[in-house]
Amino acid sequence: MAGPLFGYGGEDRPRKGRPTIKRDQGGHESWADAILPADAEAGTIETPTSRRSLYILVAAILVVAGLLVAQLVQLQVVQGQRNLGLAEGNRLRQKITRAPRGLIYDRHKKVLAQNLASFDITVIPSLLPKDEATRQQLYVKVGNLIGKPAAEIAAKSETDCVTAQLARKLTQTQSQRECLSRVQPQLVAPNLERETALGFDQATTTVPGFSLDVNPIRQYGEDIGLSAILGYTGRASQQDLQNDRTYLPTDYVGKLGIEAYYEQVLRGQNGTEQTEVDASGRPVKVLASTPASAGSDIVLSIDSDLQKTLRDAITRQMQAAGSKRASGIAINPNTGEVLAAVNAPSYDNNLFAGGISQKDYTKLVSDPGQPLFNKVMAGAFPTGSIIKPLIGSAALQEHVVSQDTTVNDTGSIVVTNKYDPNVKYTYRSYEPGGLGVVNIFKAIAVSSDVYFFTVGGGYGNIAGLGVNRLASYYQKFGLGRKPGIDIAEQTAGRVPTPEWKKKLSGESWTLGDTYNISIGQGDLLASPLQMAVAESAVANGGKVVKPHLLREVHDSLGRTTQTVKPEVLGQGFISPYNLDIIRSGMRQVVSASYGTACCFIEKQVPVAVAAKTGTAETDPTGNRKPHAWFTAFAPYDNPQIEIVVLIENSGEGAQFAAPAVRETLAWCFSRPGGCVQ
Repeated sequence: MAGPLFGYGGEDRPRKGRPTIKRDQGGHESWADAILPADAEAGTIETPTSRRSLYILVAAILVVAGLLVAQLVQLQVVQGQRNLGLAEGNRLRQKITRAPRGLIYDRHKKVLAQNLASFDITVIPSLLPKDEATRQQLYVKVGNLIGKPAAEIAAKSETDCVTAQLARKLTQTQSQRECLSRVQPQLVAPNLERETALGFDQATTTVPGFSLDVNPIRQYGEDIGLSAILGYTGRASQQDLQNDRTYLPTDYVGKLGIEAYYEQVLRGQNGTEQTEVDASGRPVKVLASTPASAGSDIVLSIDSDLQKTLRDAITRQMQAAGSKRASGIAINPNTGEVLAAVNAPSYDNNLFAGGISQKDYTKLVSDPGQPLFNKVMAGAFPTGSIIKPLIGSAALQEHVVSQDTTVNDTGSIVVTNKYDPNVKYTYRSYEPGGLGVVNIFKAIAVSSDVYFFTVGGGYGNIAGLGVNRLASYYQKFGLGRKPGIDIAEQTAGRVPTPEWKKKLSGESWTLGDTYNISIGQGDLLASPLQMAVAESAVANGGKVVKPHLLREVHDSLGRTTQTVKPEVLGQGFISPYNLDIIRSGMRQVVSASYGTACCFIEKQVPVAVAAKTGTAETDPTGNRKPHAWFTAFAPYDNPQIEIVVLIENSGEGAQFAAPAVRETLAWCFSRPGGCVQ
């Protein structure tokens, strides 16, 4: 084949390192290149580029793109809600409309707890200026409006958050940045005077981030010894916020008593109003609004007039005895309704409503009268002789004794040690000379310790119940377990057993232990509420009823949405016949000439009463006076009310506790309509 017209024949494919001659589509050199001299440029020389640089460039682009994507995910997904809130916060304002808390009434619809408007200044930190100097100027302005130092405003807005972040080992700058990103309102100044609050409200458009919050707070009525039962409300704690995410830091919640137990019924649901604002913070239009839903009202079984009467009577006897503490309770023995519940001394719940001062709180806590302690339901005390009707009914039921069985009370019993006849133990009665021959009727009326030593632990030819049967019957009457009343502050008390003692001290149970719990001494403990429930079972024919404080729940329109019905926890373990015997003995306590509470009650109370006195030793050395107990029910043939009163470290039950019950019953059955209305 002939060679090309111009140029030379050569390899079509260039070899590495050799020049490459540019050719046209036909494989020919351009004519201009072909006619050039040999030493002239014969073509454009190209050397292939290395791919390594290209790989590096692509990798760099991918890394940068990855970082951008990661940041986008962080902003849009991980912190999406937060950033959305911050962005919307510049344009939108959301105001909380506080739900009115439900009211608390007594059984006759007398108000025990209602609401007052409280004016609080709050701040949403995320809406504050980011510039430090501008924020400080804002704090000065807010402080001038409400009469507070700027430093205090700054502390509430920022410093508190910084302090909270120290545990996370963040720098102050990091903590402050996180603090200023919060979108929930924080309390700055609580309980402002109305005039100050109204003045601040008119200037809210000039103080971005700050707002006036109208918060309903509690106002409690006259102190009638019911404070520990009602409890109080206070600002939501950190624990409250963790337990329920629907709470805001500025919310009030129930802290003790009825307020805490029925928190979900009383609290209601806050409303919201979302408003669009312009660049200067002025409202433009309301975008969305959800009205607040008021909490439900609750009606308690408490009778305020009866409550006040019992409180006054107990206070007089407490002062007469020189006692520092006392308590008392009245219940309907047929339904378990608590008609009155007195803790003395008491306290003013209103101290807590707006936030109690440290001085006032310290005073209450250090008071030897323990005003904050719910003694009537959470206190555990030796019961003394008011336990004897329970032991007597158990002894009759178990055929340990009959109504005709007699015991000679000589003032003491002497027991010989079965392992060493030379060792003898003497168990003495409160009456050194003895009370003579007694059956169960008179044993209750005169409160014979020797008789109940015998039927409880055994003596002579009477085997006795023994500790196991004693403990079993105590438990059937409701002792040794929480009564189940609708309030958190309650005690189970204690019914001691050989197993309990062995575990506690490593010691074995003795006959002396059985004797002690047979007369309400030793390690047997109960609250006044527990004893009222147990004695009610004697009064009503053998039913252990569940005590309760709630009677009804009403919605915001006044409609009844819940009614509490009586609940029986146990019955049938004592026959009606045996209970009639016990009630007859309790009747003789106040009606027979030899009764321990004869006969001042009969002269003043217009209906027949059955009762039992109790004197519980609290100090073996005798340095402290015993507790004075008294329990009674009336009318005798158709009981409407059961009362238990305890005057601590006062003396004998007949001397101090009984008069308080007498005064209360006399008033109760003298008013029109009877005692329980």
